[in-house]
Amino acid sequence: MHPRVFAVLAASSGAAYLPATLAAIDAQTVAPERLVAVDGGSKDESRALLEASSARSVVVAPRLPYGELIGRGVAALPDPQHDDWLWLLAHDATPHERALQALLAHTDSNPSVVMVGPKIMRADASDRFAEFGQTMTPFGRSLLLHEGELDQGQHDDDSDRLGVAETGVLIRRDVFEALGGFDPALRSIDAGLDLGVRVRLAGHRVAVEPRARARRAGGPEHFAARSVSDAQRVAIARRAQLHRRLAYANPLALILQWLLLVPLGLVRTLVHLLAKRPAAVLAEWHATLVTLVALPATARARRRIAATRTTRWRSLHPLRASWRTVRSQRRAIGDPERMHTAVDERIGFVEGAGLWVTALAVVVGVVLTPQLIGASSAVGGALLPLSSSLPELWSSTLAGTRDSLGDVVGAPDPFVLLLALLGSLTPWQPSTAIVLLLFLAPAIASLTAFFSVRRMTTSRWAPAVASAVWALSPLLLAAIVEGRLGAVLAHLALPVAVVGVLRASESWRAAGFAALPLAIVLASAPVLLPAMLLLVLVAAGIGWRAPLRPLASLLPTAALLSPIVAERWRAGMPLSALADPGVPKPSAPPTALQAALLSPDGSFASLDGVIAQFAPEGNPGWFALGLLAPLALAALAGVVLRPSRAWPWVVLLFAGYATAVASSRLTLTSFEGQPVTVWAGSGASLALAALLGLAVVAVEVDDRRATVPGAVVSLAALLAALPIIATSFLAPATVVAAPERRMPAFVDAAAEGDATIGTLVLLPLAQDVLQVDVERGSGTTLDRVATAELVRQAPGAADAVLAQVAVDMAAGGDVDVATLLDAQGVRFVLLEEEREGAAGVHDRAQRSLDARGDLQAIGQTEAGLLWQRTDAPAAAPAERPGWAGALLIAQLVAIAAAVVAALPSLRRGARTRTRRLEGSGEWQ
Repeated sequence: MHPRVFAVLAASSGAAYLPATLAAIDAQTVAPERLVAVDGGSKDESRALLEASSARSVVVAPRLPYGELIGRGVAALPDPQHDDWLWLLAHDATPHERALQALLAHTDSNPSVVMVGPKIMRADASDRFAEFGQTMTPFGRSLLLHEGELDQGQHDDDSDRLGVAETGVLIRRDVFEALGGFDPALRSIDAGLDLGVRVRLAGHRVAVEPRARARRAGGPEHFAARSVSDAQRVAIARRAQLHRRLAYANPLALILQWLLLVPLGLVRTLVHLLAKRPAAVLAEWHATLVTLVALPATARARRRIAATRTTRWRSLHPLRASWRTVRSQRRAIGDPERMHTAVDERIGFVEGAGLWVTALAVVVGVVLTPQLIGASSAVGGALLPLSSSLPELWSSTLAGTRDSLGDVVGAPDPFVLLLALLGSLTPWQPSTAIVLLLFLAPAIASLTAFFSVRRMTTSRWAPAVASAVWALSPLLLAAIVEGRLGAVLAHLALPVAVVGVLRASESWRAAGFAALPLAIVLASAPVLLPAMLLLVLVAAGIGWRAPLRPLASLLPTAALLSPIVAERWRAGMPLSALADPGVPKPSAPPTALQAALLSPDGSFASLDGVIAQFAPEGNPGWFALGLLAPLALAALAGVVLRPSRAWPWVVLLFAGYATAVASSRLTLTSFEGQPVTVWAGSGASLALAALLGLAVVAVEVDDRRATVPGAVVSLAALLAALPIIATSFLAPATVVAAPERRMPAFVDAAAEGDATIGTLVLLPLAQDVLQVDVERGSGTTLDRVATAELVRQAPGAADAVLAQVAVDMAAGGDVDVATLLDAQGVRFVLLEEEREGAAGVHDRAQRSLDARGDLQAIGQTEAGLLWQRTDAPAAAPAERPGWAGALLIAQLVAIAAAVVAALPSLRRGARTRTRRLEGSGEWQ
């Protein structure tokens, strides 16, 4: 004869689930003595359903948590007898028809067990566990055992547990009442675990019965809610964990735990940000602050435990989860159906020949610039060394004067921030990072291309071919040889940026992953801004269900570029925001046909010189077309075979070509009095990336048939790189190792004590043409070169005064210039060696400077003739705008936010119990 069993059913707006639950209770093979139902302020038909059911009584209560509703139902039961049992159910828990019979059979055969729980199965998949018992991690976090696993009977031998689910549990009535029922502070999550812990401490056993099953449509936090957000679940679970931690701690540890609540909240805030749960930060602090002030609830819980505890806490240790169990559980959590989906096996870096291409690229990088081996800094072409120390380098990233005379004040170029980050990689000598980048640029390009194409295709050879084409591209090699650091960085980041933006709509992590390379591309080559904006719009159209993600990838770029764009717009020259950063480097602008053949300077990347040497009558354009033809034909195949996949790349191809052509028409800066157009190579790099994308689209149609064309494309890429590599050996190097000093030793010695010291530099360019400049400290560095100064349409007031001073000094005019030079802190005058045809200007300037009584001749130096002014005061330090620091912090925060968004989430998957699992009420 079975003991009396009272079923207590708690419901709260659960009309969608109650019919199935009530029918399952009525269908039990062993019927409960009585069913007592408690309605917790339902706003639907729950109360009417309960009153029409077989329940002997319906207790009406306000909207309360599950545990308190169960308490009211138990209070409405008849007077207890010694062997009474309680079967506790929620409205969304549907028990199997033999569930109660199996639970009672377990207690009959195990008299020491006073609390036994069933298998809790998922409502939408009755063969998968929602949980099968509960335990705690070594740090006290609750763990649902076997969550998401397929039930194949592998755990049917399990028995003892630290806790079980609070619904479907069978518990002896006298024990439940002696323990005070569920802890009121645990409103949902961990209520069953805490009750099991107290049962164990009272000297009883808690177990699970594999033959008893119940299906639940959601976790306990869903009892009175249709849906619970991740942030809400964090708040509930964290509040429960902190409450249990304080309730279970010994008196000394209690004080320490309470004091650590705020520091731990700070640490977990960082964890939530890394896990892409910014909304959970507020929930975390809500739980922390509530726990801080909820000491009365903690005290009541501790008294409740102390009143019934008969065993030591140490007895619970064997039932707690080990770290191995925790790791195994985390791997299993998530959508279990994903365990059975086919794995998308993409080719690895080594077996896909990526390693060999990168090794070849390393050799090419060294062979291309052998003159830099052993150098700590480089100079020449568009390149200058960086500041010699990190403080000086990072001071360049702050808004302030952008020229040596103080005429130009504003925000720094975004490129300067990239230089500061790059130079920080070699803090002992920031310029060393630039030299290493020039050596490793082809290798880095091979890596970015390989892994970008690998995201697009499962082909085993296409990533390696794309890697070779991109790393050996004459566009990149020409930029390295000429010291165009901005173009080099843009080329390296373009594959990741393009593929990342096109896939940014997939997730916020993908958007963050695209934001960083996109910012690098546009900070290094601003002329690509219109094309990249078009790319973002195309990506938003492709991912029209989540268009904000591609747009969000522009946020770091906006933080970097918007100050410059706004300044140039206010100055009435908005196009000047597209100027190449760094030292202007003149080049012959390509024609429209040459741009179509991806030639950035009309020389076909030194191919014309090689053709002239071996085939004087040959046309280098035809040779360039022949080398480009294999890739162009592969791209055309992509357009013809899969137009639906190819159209974004076609748009990008035309955008890159248009950028290359337009760049050759944009004359925004000048060098030594000669106009300099924007380099067309960045637009050509974008067109090359589009051609590669179209070729990959074609490869996806039939990977095996495309192997021979792929080999031809690789061979053409290698042949296209040979002329520029050969020319780097035959012609004098443009970029060379920087000399030990670029200013005379006298100037360097003085600059050690005053980095703002000025040197008036006179450079005779031609007859009656004298270039005038002021160098600060040990000479201009790359991070001090500002496009704000280079794009000015007219000289400033200080430039005009300085020019007049130089003319008076060099022409022998008897004019007092001390006041004007003192205002600029000029202490030295340097007359550099004349250019061809400017000897007369140089000789006149030398005689005039020697004749001045306010100058003391130092003599010939490695940089030219040097004079020193007597009694020259130090220059006043330049003042920075008050918003300079705030702008830099905002830019760094934008970059850091993108980094955090791009990092892999710390979560291994969404917990099953965080959402409603809808399912039929019938067992399969």
